[in-house]
Amino acid sequence: MVASVVEMDSSFENTSKDLTPVVSAGKYIFLSNIGTTNSSNNGLLAALASSGLTQEQQEGVGKALAYIQELQQTVFKDVLDAEKKRREEENKLPAGTVNPGLLAGMDARTLSVISRIYVGSINFELTDEHIHRVFSEFGSVCSVSMSKDPATGRHKGFGFVEYEVPEAAALALETMNGTMLGGRQLKIGRPNNYGASVAQGFPPPPPERIYVANVNRAIAEDVLREIFAPFGTVVACVLSPDMATRQHRGWGFIEFADAAAAEQAARDMDRFLLGNLVLRVRLSVVGGPLGEGMAALDSLPEPTEGKPQTASPAQTGPPQQVVDMAAIVDRSIGAAADTAQPSDTATSSIVLLENVVGGRADVDDDLAADMAVEGVKCGKIAKVVVHVASERELQQTGSPHSEVSIFLQYVDVDSAKRALELFDGRWFAGRQVNAQLYDPDAYRVLTSADTMVYMP
Repeated sequence: MVASVVEMDSSFENTSKDLTPVVSAGKYIFLSNIGTTNSSNNGLLAALASSGLTQEQQEGVGKALAYIQELQQTVFKDVLDAEKKRREEENKLPAGTVNPGLLAGMDARTLSVISRIYVGSINFELTDEHIHRVFSEFGSVCSVSMSKDPATGRHKGFGFVEYEVPEAAALALETMNGTMLGGRQLKIGRPNNYGASVAQGFPPPPPERIYVANVNRAIAEDVLREIFAPFGTVVACVLSPDMATRQHRGWGFIEFADAAAAEQAARDMDRFLLGNLVLRVRLSVVGGPLGEGMAALDSLPEPTEGKPQTASPAQTGPPQQVVDMAAIVDRSIGAAADTAQPSDTATSSIVLLENVVGGRADVDDDLAADMAVEGVKCGKIAKVVVHVASERELQQTGSPHSEVSIFLQYVDVDSAKRALELFDGRWFAGRQVNAQLYDPDAYRVLTSADTMVYMP
């Protein structure tokens, strides 16, 4: 709608429902609802012709309408086009986005709600950084917000973790609820603003698609495709790229030709050890385009420095091809790590304790805290981790040989050496403890998925 002010005689009467006159001092009229097309403006001129205006007044109104129409076709149009382009640029997703919900046009606020989880019963000594590190194995964490006590400045024992995609939130909810962290049993749930109504209107998730997280950075998209190919024909495999480092961010999506292959892959590959990291796998939550994945890196300037397969029959574990391929990947990653940076345990601040307990049946919620009480006699401890090995880990060369391993992470090397002297050969609950300094890189890889963590 366009408006104009026209000088006129005070005796003018409105005879057209298309006009809304307002008389001021008997001389001027404000005309609203002036059309944006020739036909509507012609209608106004016809109404004016029968309204009692003189010929000179009618010509003046006609010139005003013609001028307004010219503005609409030039200046106004340019302004509107510029505003439209600006909004499109604001809403344009960054290159390399792997987020089916956003790519499908979902409202960002709604997507944020289903990508958040509530984390309760948090040890008061843990910080935002601790929570971020523990929960990032399920996907990229956008934010960690913990409610603080204004009087003490410490958190109140609960907070919220928001992920980039809802699949990561679903995995964390399914996996972490009830696990021990810092000597307390976590309570994981959904925020209060999450309800059944939130799920309405989502693009339905394709049953052939799975979400994969905690993927070793050394494993490329084509390698990951090969590893999952024994379950069935892989239609697409995309990993979320980091446009700055030109590496993937450890998570993405795999889509099969049929739903049965996806269900079996999600069931058998979740918690599968690949590249010394424990994979996290589940069916997708939201539908939509997958995005380019690592192919988006092809659009960046250069830095300065197979055949379809049918679905596998039902089985109790990953296909042998997957196990064999994973072994090859593990060996190649291990060889690359050995070549790039030789292990040096002499300067390590990590102490490995073995034979402290008989097996996983002897592990209780207080074990890590009990070891911290003993270990702090040698120096300040940053973290105590109780690691329960899988059958596959026990068979791998270079891994601890006890079913239960306890790692004491000190803040300095001298404290670790004192702990080595204290614990090695010492008797603890009727068992002789074996202690040794442990390679920091191997420690980070081995304990990346552990949840029995105590931070004094």
